Amino acid sequence: MRESVEGRRAQVVVLESGAGTGKTRLLLELMANAARRGFAVVNGALDQPGLARAVTLVNPRNGRQEDDRIGTLAGRFEAQLTGHLRRGPVLVAVDDAQWTDLALLNALGVVMSKLDNAPVLWLFTVHADHVDSPNGVVLRTLARKHRVEWLGPLEPLTGEAVAGIAGDLLDATPGDDVVALCESVGGTPQAIVDLVLDVRREGCVTVTDQVARLATGPMPTGISAAVEPDPGAPLPRPFVRLMQSRLRELSPRAQEVLQVAAVLGNSFAPQDLAEMLGERPAQLLGPLQEAIGAGLIGSDSDEFVFHREPVWRAVLDTVPELLRSMLHRQAATMLLDHPRGRLEAAAVHLVHCAVPGDQEAISTICEAAQRMLASSPQAASAVAARGLRIAPPDSSDHVALATTATAALVRLGCLSDAVDLAEEQLRVHTNTCPEFTRPLRTWLATALMLRGDTTAAFDVSKETIAVTKSRNAAEAEPCPELLLLNALSHNDHSKVLAVANRVLDVPGGPHSDDVRAAALNVRAMAHWRDGRLDAAMGAADEAVRLRGPLTRAWQCDPLWTRAWLLTRVRRLDEALAVAEAARSAIDTEHNGVLSPVPLALRATILLAKGDIAAAEADAVAGLAASERAEMPLYEPQLRAVLVISALRRGDLATASDGLRRLEECAPAERSQPWSGMVRVLTALVTSARRGVHAAMDELRESLADPDECRRLLLEDPSMAAWAVRTALSAGEKEIAEDVVAAAEKIAAGNQCYLTIVAAAQHSRALLDGEVGALSGLEDCYGDPWAAASVIEDAGTLLRDDDRDAAVAALNRAMAAYDELGAEWDSARVRRKLRRLGVRRRHWNHEARPETGWDSLTSTEAKVARLVARGLTNRQVASEMFVSPHTVGFHLRQIYRKLNIQSRVDLARIAP
Repeated sequence: MRESVEGRRAQVVVLESGAGTGKTRLLLELMANAARRGFAVVNGALDQPGLARAVTLVNPRNGRQEDDRIGTLAGRFEAQLTGHLRRGPVLVAVDDAQWTDLALLNALGVVMSKLDNAPVLWLFTVHADHVDSPNGVVLRTLARKHRVEWLGPLEPLTGEAVAGIAGDLLDATPGDDVVALCESVGGTPQAIVDLVLDVRREGCVTVTDQVARLATGPMPTGISAAVEPDPGAPLPRPFVRLMQSRLRELSPRAQEVLQVAAVLGNSFAPQDLAEMLGERPAQLLGPLQEAIGAGLIGSDSDEFVFHREPVWRAVLDTVPELLRSMLHRQAATMLLDHPRGRLEAAAVHLVHCAVPGDQEAISTICEAAQRMLASSPQAASAVAARGLRIAPPDSSDHVALATTATAALVRLGCLSDAVDLAEEQLRVHTNTCPEFTRPLRTWLATALMLRGDTTAAFDVSKETIAVTKSRNAAEAEPCPELLLLNALSHNDHSKVLAVANRVLDVPGGPHSDDVRAAALNVRAMAHWRDGRLDAAMGAADEAVRLRGPLTRAWQCDPLWTRAWLLTRVRRLDEALAVAEAARSAIDTEHNGVLSPVPLALRATILLAKGDIAAAEADAVAGLAASERAEMPLYEPQLRAVLVISALRRGDLATASDGLRRLEECAPAERSQPWSGMVRVLTALVTSARRGVHAAMDELRESLADPDECRRLLLEDPSMAAWAVRTALSAGEKEIAEDVVAAAEKIAAGNQCYLTIVAAAQHSRALLDGEVGALSGLEDCYGDPWAAASVIEDAGTLLRDDDRDAAVAALNRAMAAYDELGAEWDSARVRRKLRRLGVRRRHWNHEARPETGWDSLTSTEAKVARLVARGLTNRQVASEMFVSPHTVGFHLRQIYRKLNIQSRVDLARIAP
């Protein structure tokens, strides 16, 4: 449009696209946009009265020659456009040019030649199937004569656009399955609209919590879908009818080839299809090209693939069940006879055709499910579950399949399902040899442990050890001793340490490296609780060396312990690298149940590094992952991060609510691993809400006990200074002295850890009121918040002796807190400055509006700009050196402040 106006030259654009692709809608949007920009908009398809009369006057029945018709039409249209051009630029739009009167189309060509130097934008749309019609030939001729931009067919709508259409029609956010169905019909707006209206009319979707989902429940995908006995069951009937209609449009030969291909799977190799049909590949060329042209299949470098899984399921559903079973048997035989024996693929077919007692098929299914376990727990679970229906209940294969299915469910994070399955199968196999059921029992113990049922896990582990007659370190299931160590570690420390010492006190004993690594983990934490930091770090390092690249100790990786210890001594960059290694191991080993662990580690590290927003983002993501995986073991650490973040931001209501939730998931009994952390956070929140005296009431008993005091101080290096500061403010100097003594005792045995030494010196300086002893400590903490507290304490101690130095120090402290977003601490320093006669603007921030672009922080504005440019969350994260979870956290704030709902909205309004 700009070129037409600025260059005073005509422009011609032709859009060629198929039916239902939205070309008319696009044309209407362009016409509306042109009108807003000052164009006179003329519909060239005869809705102008003058032209309509002209067509009537030059009707061939009046005897005029065609050239006269064209000339008359051209003259009238030229006069109309010339009148508009006196006032400004003109847009002429002709929709569905293939249906336009041929004489009128030629007349428009005449006018285009005459007004070539006028600011006229000519827009034509033409159906892709009619580009070779007489009208299409005229358009091609015009394209050769004029500066024409010929646009190819509109691309299928993207997932986000598809979801937008479906959401508007359903008045709810469409679920993934609903979007997948809409994408399966070809990505054209009309097809999507028709499908959504049909499924809504026939009650095939339900809306819960403003999300529209299939009434039949979620659709399985991948191998889980391939082993389903009824492929069409989850599909809405309108979708099935549509796909069957499209299939009938193919030739009978193409239909037959596509149905056999569907039996092979969502993707299939052409050589496999040729072998199934007993034909040469050349004979498949025509049918496959026909299916590709119909949009039912496509191809990648090695295989053909159905357009979407729902399309594949719908085609497969057209194969009669009896014949489908026979074809599955043919496919399984073909795959097993292959020189390389594609066992896993064959097993997927065998579950559809094997009969109970078919030992060869059952053995194949057992072996395939076990192989799948390491790379695809989802597939292993699906294949093993189907195999259980075929294997005789009293057979060892039945136990093996139950064990594989349970193990897969544990790795997937379906812990309740795993427990139910294992317990049910153990009841079935009450009289089976205990050695056969031992692997199943160990996986049951694993599921119970990860679900947080540590007492039950301990009991099952003891039973498993009692029935164990032999052990093989190469077996694929976790060993009972390992589970016992893990289960105990969440209950009685003395018992678990005794078990660990028995394992480690026999060099070269019968225990595997995995068991020894678990024992070293336990020993490392015991050393930590005793204040022997170097010994703890050494034990953790040795455990990591033993773990191997794909250890069986996956449910308690020593990397987690090492990251935790490094965080506590504020070697934060190292800790972050170890946490990333732990995440990589979890991803590599497909242990989705453990997905909350690296998020908990990262959130704690990022909080210590002073990045509150990133820490909160990872903590929120970790809690969501915990809920999905049913694995609550790290929920206390994730909630602790949110409590501390809320405290630093000064949001006491959120901090109190977070503390309540933390106490619910981590009771403060001393036997619990999180008890020290809970007591520390309880005291912090109490101090903020009710003052130092109430805080001391919470901590007095613990600080008076040397062992408990030591463990509380080891929770966080800055805890010693906070406890001394609080005790002195409450007038309890004796407790402050006990804290300093405990901190100095820890430091005396751990001189190589600067953070620990700095913590002791900081607490001593506060007790003695020696401001000079604080000099340089801020650089030793390795924690920006603790460093800021050192500067604040220096300013506080200087108030009575050197006002100017006190003001300078407090200004520095407030700037440091502001940089961290620690608004609560910044406000406290501001009050101290006010008592010295210095007033600072609230939180030292410029006032921002609550909504609109000006309400965004600098970080949020950067995220908004990158997302508006089309970058994904992962790409933005890479650009800004943060995690994708952090980007998601910022995006939610951006959407709220800008009152928008999506990335599309953001791209539209971005400046």
